[in-house]
This record gives sequence, structure tokens and C-alpha cells, in this order.
Amino acid sequence: LLENSDHVHTEGDDGHDHGHFDPHYWMDPANLVQVVANLQSGLAQADPDHRDLYQENARSAAAQLERWDADLSDMVQAARADGVEIAGLVTFHDGFRYFAQALDLPLLASIEEEEGSEASAKEINEITGLVKEYDLPVIFTEVNGSDATAQAISRETGCAVAQLTMLMDGPEEGGLENYYDGMLDNVTAILNSFAGREVLTEP
Repeated sequence: LLENSDHVHTEGDDGHDHGHFDPHYWMDPANLVQVVANLQSGLAQADPDHRDLYQENARSAAAQLERWDADLSDMVQAARADGVEIAGLVTFHDGFRYFAQALDLPLLASIEEEEGSEASAKEINEITGLVKEYDLPVIFTEVNGSDATAQAISRETGCAVAQLTMLMDGPEEGGLENYYDGMLDNVTAILNSFAGREVLTEP
């Protein structure tokens, strides 16, 4: 697990304390291979009669996750080889560190906007400064979050605003079918936004 970044909420501030470690480990497909192994072990202990089935399914799931991990990394590397420069990510929430690390994407800052609240002028100025310094064409909000601050920064700098998902919800009608869909949505949004054109299109 990654240690939490310097910007840490405390219970006294807003009741949203992540503790010492960053809990958003599922945003790295490689970490889910370990999750699958842990689930397989626990299920086999609870239901030893089906131990072999759990083991077989775990091997299949782990192999699928490893393929997805490699595919996503290949997409990013291919876009870079095609001249797409990803100067840095500014995200809505501080939950994309595992994702950025897994795909070797520079993560500059998070807006850290809470629902129903507005970012301070100082926070907006800091993010605005980063957008200008790195000449960012886009900043990212979260599917389930407010975009008020991002839109204010967009008006100030002219950058676009795109959405990423933290995969907080399960499959829903009209929504994501699986984990890979969400990760692919994120990679597609990032690469196309920085390229200024469609270098990846959703299947």
C-alpha cells in the first residue's frame, strides 16, 4: 500500500479520514491479482469442498487481470510513441495515485472538492497556476463528484474538463460492465484529451 499523500483529511475537519495508507488500491490492476488470491484463499478455507474450483477460477481471473494491465500499459506507451505528451494529471480526488503509478502517468495535484462545498480562492489559484505552468489541455473531475471548481479553473485557463471514474459502483444498467471498462474509460479520456484527437476509441 502507498502511504497517504501530505494532504490528509482528519476526522475533525470533515469526517473523511483515509488513515496512514491510501486505500484506493483497486485502481492498479496488479493489486487486484493479490485481491483475487486473498479471496481464493478465504473461500477455500470457508468451503474446502470446492477448493479446486476456487483455485481454477482464481487462476483465470488473475490471468485476465494481468492481460488487462498489460493492454492498458501498451495503450499509453503506444500513444507516447505516437507523440502524445502527458504533462501531468490534475484530478478531482486524491484516489488516483495507484492508477497513475501503474501506468507511469505524472500526477500533479487533486482538487479535493467535497460535495456541497466550494474550494477556496487559494486552492483555485494553486491549481490554475499548475495548469498554466504545465500548459495542461485538460483537468479531470470524477463521475460522482462536483465539477464546480474544475469549471472555474477551465474558465480561467481555457483548459477542457473531462471525467474519470474511480470504479466505486458495480455493474448497472447502461453503465460499466466490468472493471476493465472503467479503466479503459479512464485511459481513453486521458489519451484523447492530451492528444486533442481520438487516439483511442471505445470498442
